[in-house]
Amino acid sequence: MVFQRRHEPKTLTVVPAEVAALPPGDENNAASVIGKDMSIEGQSITVRCKGTLRVNGVITADLHCNELVVGEEAIITGSVAADQVRVFGAVHGAILGANVTLHPSARVDGDIHSQSLTIEQGASFDGRSRKVANAAEVAPQLETQQMHRAYG
Repeated sequence: MVFQRRHEPKTLTVVPAEVAALPPGDENNAASVIGKDMSIEGQSITVRCKGTLRVNGVITADLHCNELVVGEEAIITGSVAADQVRVFGAVHGAILGANVTLHPSARVDGDIHSQSLTIEQGASFDGRSRKVANAAEVAPQLETQQMHRAYG
C-alpha cells in the first residue's frame, strides 16, 4: 500500500492581539502588524485579517483583509485583496480593492482592479488598471473553507 500526501494550501489567519493599554472599547481600532523584522514566506500561503493589517516586513504570500497598509520598507510578493489598500512600499502582484491609493514612495509591479484608484505623484506603477463596477469582484475572502465548515 502506498500513501500519498494530499497537497492542501496553507492559511495563516492574523488576528489582532488584545492590547491592555487601550481604553475600554478601543480594542476594535487596533491594527495587526507584521513588523520590519518579520517575514512570512512559502508556497500556497494565504494571510487573512478581518480588520486592519499593517505590513512593514517581507511577505511572500497572498493577503486578504478589510484594510491593508503597506509600509515604506515592506515588500509583498503575491496578490492582495482588501476593501481599502494604501501602498507606501513595494507590491509585486495583483491588487484587488474597492479603494486603492499608491503614495509617492509606492512601487507596484502588477495589475490593479479597483472601484477607485489614486496614484500620487512619485509613485511607480507597472501594470494595467481595471475599474470594476461591482465591489464583489474585488472583495477580500476573509473566511477560509475550513472556517465555513467548522462554524457555518
